[in-house]
Amino acid sequence: MRTRLLRSAFISLLAASAVTALVPAVASAADPSQCRTSGTGGSAERLLPGRRLDSGASLIPTPGKTELVMQPDGNLVVYALGNPGGPKLPLWHSGTYGNPGAYALMQEDGNFVVYKKDGGPQTGGALWHTATYGAQADAYPSAVFMDNGLFEVTNSSKAWSTRTGEQHARVCASIPGRFQEMWGQGYWAQSASVWMVLQQDNNLVMYRKRDGAAIWSSGTYGNRTPLVLQMHEGGDLALLEWFEPDEVRWRTGTRGYYDAYALLQDDGNFVVYRADGGPGKGGALWASGTWYNV
Repeated sequence: MRTRLLRSAFISLLAASAVTALVPAVASAADPSQCRTSGTGGSAERLLPGRRLDSGASLIPTPGKTELVMQPDGNLVVYALGNPGGPKLPLWHSGTYGNPGAYALMQEDGNFVVYKKDGGPQTGGALWHTATYGAQADAYPSAVFMDNGLFEVTNSSKAWSTRTGEQHARVCASIPGRFQEMWGQGYWAQSASVWMVLQQDNNLVMYRKRDGAAIWSSGTYGNRTPLVLQMHEGGDLALLEWFEPDEVRWRTGTRGYYDAYALLQDDGNFVVYRADGGPGKGGALWASGTWYNV
């Protein structure tokens, strides 16, 4: 199964195999009893108008969690951080690599812009921007990077974000009339050994923290319509088309088990459990079979 991988330039491909053997479960570092909770700890770094993020500089709200870095190659990148000194998982990038010395600026007009090394508001040379210009005098525009990996820019009338907020390691069923839990493109979760991310190419991919290798994917890359990940009330975990929810591109095939849930475990296995099952209790209905590969 081919898997489009996220790399520093986000353009390389790697083959990965998906296996679904059920195995003894190991609990996730995140509390498996929780649902509908993001993984953020709440810390943030704010860029007020006039502040630059120079080449090589980074924002790290909480050490060891996530990083927004203005790379020396000119690319602005959001990373999830893993083991100290180990690989990082790129979650989003501005696509401005190939411009050494480029920097980012939070402007007075509310726009956040990546400029060439010698560029600027008066001289031009903009490589990328959030299109949030037009702030009023009392709008207090700002750019905020949160430790769950979400980077957003706001002013009085416009907003933009990377949509890369960390999600809880447990994916629970939606309850009609109360809430609808789903992952969009850019959403991600982690356990002690792996990251899982729904990429912009629509592929749901699990990456190993010790070396950054992809060890499992849904194989759904390339769909033009954005996909969302959702656990149905009936127990089936599925990737659906955002605009056509009846169009299912991938599923676990566990329908018929009311309020089943999925858990990304510390052993690297992604498991769908019965409602009353879980690590140490059994009740596994489906698994990625990646417990041996971390």
